Amino acid sequence: MKRIILFVAAAILAFSSAMAQDTTSTQAQKPQQERRQPPKRLTPQERATMQTDRLKDTLQLTEDQYKKVYKAILNREKEIENMMPQGRGGMRPGGMGGGMRGGAPRVSRVSTGMNSTQEQMKASRERCDKKIKKALTEEQFAAYQVIEAKRLKQQQEMMERMRNRNRQGGQRPGGQRPAQQN
Repeated sequence: MKRIILFVAAAILAFSSAMAQDTTSTQAQKPQQERRQPPKRLTPQERATMQTDRLKDTLQLTEDQYKKVYKAILNREKEIENMMPQGRGGMRPGGMGGGMRGGAPRVSRVSTGMNSTQEQMKASRERCDKKIKKALTEEQFAAYQVIEAKRLKQQQEMMERMRNRNRQGGQRPGGQRPAQQN
């Protein structure tokens, strides 16, 4: 009887060990790109809806205010999308690619028009804020300004982290460079 129990226990142990190894080896075989998908790019309409929905909850917007704020944010998001030919975060054709992989040589930000793009984005935000100010009460607009300042600060921090990562040559914590794609 003891032999049967020991045999069954050993069989269960061996089976569970084999299953655990099978799942880890399967994951190890998957290419890294397959395991870590880049985030889906949102359309201007999706971004405007998300932002307006957050504001609706925070500022208790009426239906009329919601529509006006949505329209203003949608216009801003479309303008920003048009400033970036391949969408947010995309490289401009003939832009700062460069190096040995073909493309334009690296040049300073001033000569690439980065400052003018930032100025255009700032002007777009200001136009949006004017439209939103007309739709909201004074208290709501004051709260909106706080929310917007926080959002812009987070955005700037994210951009700074990306710049720092690029300055370090794409190094990851631990000193390993990401695998290059061909």
